[in-house]
Amino acid sequence: MLLRSNILHQTINTAINFLYPTQCRICKNHFGIETVPYMCDKCWGNIDFVERPWCDLCGLPKTDGTCDKCNTKPPRFGKLRTIAFYEGAVQQAIHIFKFERRLYFAKFLIQLIIDNVPSDCDITDYDYIIPIPIHKRRLNERGFNQCFVLCKGISKKFKVEVKTDVLTRRKNTSPQSSLDRDKRMQNIIGAFGLSNEDQIQGKRILLFDDVFTTGATVSEAVNVLWSADPTEVDVLTLARTPVTEL
Repeated sequence: MLLRSNILHQTINTAINFLYPTQCRICKNHFGIETVPYMCDKCWGNIDFVERPWCDLCGLPKTDGTCDKCNTKPPRFGKLRTIAFYEGAVQQAIHIFKFERRLYFAKFLIQLIIDNVPSDCDITDYDYIIPIPIHKRRLNERGFNQCFVLCKGISKKFKVEVKTDVLTRRKNTSPQSSLDRDKRMQNIIGAFGLSNEDQIQGKRILLFDDVFTTGATVSEAVNVLWSADPTEVDVLTLARTPVTEL
C-alpha cells in the first residue's frame, strides 16, 4: 500500500512538473502550481492592457480623438480595438500557444479576451466573426489556426457565428514577424481571396487577428472583405506591439 501511494505521488508530481514548470518564463522566479502554466501569478497579473485614450479609428494608444495618420488617410475598417500590448506575459502566452503548439493555453487567452473586451466593442453587435486565415501549408505544419481557435471561444461566449469559408489565404507568405515594415506591406499584398462572398453581403463583420504590428495584414484583409459589400467591417486583436500606428 505504501509503495502504491509513493508511485501515485510521484506520478502526480511528474504531471504537475510537466504542466506547471517551476520557473516563470517572465521573471525567472521559481513557483509551484499557479493560475497559468509557465508563468507566476504576479507576472500574469501585470499584463499591460490597452486603455483609453486611443484613436477612435485605429486604436492607437494615448491618442485623443483621431490620430494624425488616420486624419490623413482613414483606414477602411470602422474601428480597430485591442485587448493588451504584445509584451511580457501576453507575448509569452501567445508564443507558447502558437509556436510551441500548447493548445490548452487557448483557454487562458480566450478568457483574457472575454474579460477585457473594450467597452465600445460590443461583439454581439456583429453578424459574423472572421478569423485571419492561414495558408493550407502552414496549417498542415502547425496543425491549427490560432485565430480560429480563439474565435471559437469568443463565439461560444457571445453567440456570434465564426465564418471560415469566406476569407481565404491564397498565398503562403513569409512570416510577418520576420520582416520590416516596408517588406510586411509588400509581403501581404494579394495574400487573401474571397469565396461564398454572398454570405457576408449586407452583414456586420468583426475581423479577428492575434497580433497587430504594422496593420498590413488586417488592412489587406479588410480591403478584400469590402469587395463582398458588407455594411460594416471592424477589427479586434488580442495584442498589439507598443506605439504602433496603422
